[in-house]
Amino acid sequence: MVSKKRLEPPKARKKNKKIKVHGLVVNDDYAWLRDDNWQEVLRNPSILKPNIKKFLDNENKWTDKNLKHLKKSKNIIFEEIKSRINENDRSLPVKDGKYLYLTETKKGLQYSILKRKLSNNSKSRYRTIIDWNILSKKYKYFKPGGVSYSHDQKIFNYSYDDKGSEFYSIKTFDIKNKKKKFYTLKNTSGATIWSKNSSGFYYIRMDKNHRPSSLWFHDLNSKQSDDQLIYEENNPGYFLNISETLSKKYLVLNISDHETNEIYLLNKDDNDKQLSLFCKRKKGIEYSIDHDLEQSRFIILNNNDNAIDFKISYIEENKKREGVEKYPNINWKILIPHKKGVLITDFADLKEFLIVQELKDGLPRVKFINKKNNKIEEIKFDEEAYQLSFNEGIEYKSKKIRVNYSAMNVPTTIYEYNLSTKKRRILKQQKVPSGFNKNKYETKRIFVKSHDGKKIPVSLLKLKNIKDSAPTLLYGYGAYGMSMTPGFSVARLSLVDRGMIFAIAHIRGGMEKGRQWYLDGKLKKKKNSFKDFISCAKFLKNSKLSGDLTIHGGSAGGLLIGATLNIAPQLFKSAVADVPFVDVLNTILDSSLPLTPPEWEEWGNPILNKNDFLNIQSYSPYDNVKKQDYPSLLVTAGLTDPRVTYWEAAKWVAKLRELKTDKNNLYLKTNMEAGHAGKAGRYHQIEEAAFMYAFILDSHNLL
Repeated sequence: MVSKKRLEPPKARKKNKKIKVHGLVVNDDYAWLRDDNWQEVLRNPSILKPNIKKFLDNENKWTDKNLKHLKKSKNIIFEEIKSRINENDRSLPVKDGKYLYLTETKKGLQYSILKRKLSNNSKSRYRTIIDWNILSKKYKYFKPGGVSYSHDQKIFNYSYDDKGSEFYSIKTFDIKNKKKKFYTLKNTSGATIWSKNSSGFYYIRMDKNHRPSSLWFHDLNSKQSDDQLIYEENNPGYFLNISETLSKKYLVLNISDHETNEIYLLNKDDNDKQLSLFCKRKKGIEYSIDHDLEQSRFIILNNNDNAIDFKISYIEENKKREGVEKYPNINWKILIPHKKGVLITDFADLKEFLIVQELKDGLPRVKFINKKNNKIEEIKFDEEAYQLSFNEGIEYKSKKIRVNYSAMNVPTTIYEYNLSTKKRRILKQQKVPSGFNKNKYETKRIFVKSHDGKKIPVSLLKLKNIKDSAPTLLYGYGAYGMSMTPGFSVARLSLVDRGMIFAIAHIRGGMEKGRQWYLDGKLKKKKNSFKDFISCAKFLKNSKLSGDLTIHGGSAGGLLIGATLNIAPQLFKSAVADVPFVDVLNTILDSSLPLTPPEWEEWGNPILNKNDFLNIQSYSPYDNVKKQDYPSLLVTAGLTDPRVTYWEAAKWVAKLRELKTDKNNLYLKTNMEAGHAGKAGRYHQIEEAAFMYAFILDSHNLL
């Protein structure tokens, strides 16, 4: 019998590039995978250098060929997930003046449809305003952005991204006169705020390096080239975003990096389009505001005076200009004092009530304050681990809010809560058309001791009758202060129903246990994130809760996966790293890349600081790949990703192929027509989840 020659995976050529920083040499054999013309590739992927395209295509072919046996299982899982979603669905209507707005999805269609009707007419029918499915037809990639409308609700803006590169175009139309022509705006962040007289709108423009750096006003009758510049930020580490107060009186321009911000206000009652500084930026100080129209004051969520987990202050509207050049502003008065370990994550100001969301030990809670008597009430729920959020709506005078509640074994329920009567009623419960029995599943919340004694919360979802040492998917993120709350997911059931445990490790770098939890997982303390994650994995195995482990993370969570695999690869059966931030040192050394300047506050500045350089170099996954066994690994990337560029994953996989000593599977799947979030459209996203889960289940022989 003639033996077949084993096909070999793609092998990237090596072309050494050296850079010298702080007297130290950084070698990079795969730097050629970065296209020098990356800015233009984001706008036009077809101009990617042929040799780079060939490498990515070969990797895709290798992945497709070797995982073709998963096609049937992927299709089964796809149909499973699809059967659990209500394909024909409507959102709850949102009232804005004389209209009710909602979104609708229809079976077989990728995108939602925006509709509205008259709110005071029982015979009024919902009419289509924007059908994203029709708008998407001429594009290979299409991601809907924001929608806004003029104050008379006659003229609409919508934005969209047609490359995956997050450069949004803005189109305008007149609901009564669809033939009326307006100019299309390019290279924007996608958000718009209308002027009070509806003559035009404000928007953020992206610069050539994909940074939201300037605020503009667009007159509806003018070209984009004639737009008025309102503000331009010269510091590349600070990004701009815009919103408006619930009272609709002020446009809010927020200028921020990862630990400092500054707010300017524009009174929409004035026609001079002049910004006024609310309070000058000071390193390490963050604040956000809302406008209390009823009491003529501003409500301020801030961490001033070492309020590490934030407090809420206020200042009278007519005193805002006093002391803006100084921080702290001496005129700010305490409304809700700081309480260490209880993180205030969100707030909203209504005419009669102030709503506050907090996070303690990874669990959220919603409170509200009656502004007449200052009485505080809490909206309570009972699960051991759950996800909770509120939506104040868009009407300032409302006395009702909506509360979204779910747990890992409880589908989402939306309540209407009457702040006056303290009564709640169910408006909508997430339906699982194929059926869902909560009693089949069990959720647990355990605490794991890390290397330094800190207790790491871990949320678990499993079948009630599952045996000890079950295979487990352990998910983590641990960066930017983002908290991974344990909510409901229909997709996860395809893993759990086949005997896997799903676990979320709430490691440092997030804010599940307060802001200090975040600070203890960034900059010089970044390695705590990896050690916490590894401690959770070891505990799950040693306690016999789990057997073989798969780990999964994306973006900065991909850094977590890469660093963990370099440190303790023997712990894991397989791993998935989505759009992973793995070439940390080279990226943070390059100030031209879109996100690098603001990232210095998160990781350190290796250009200016040798200690930061050495710290990042010591854990950067790409720089620490070594000759050892690695588990089976699936890596994904997006060619037009402006957040984590495609070459990070490509370089990492090339180096792993070169140095790893095992024969375990290593696959790179680069989406050549999408960016950071993968494919757009709900069915496409289900398809990507099904592919990932098929890979994970196959690695545990559970298909």
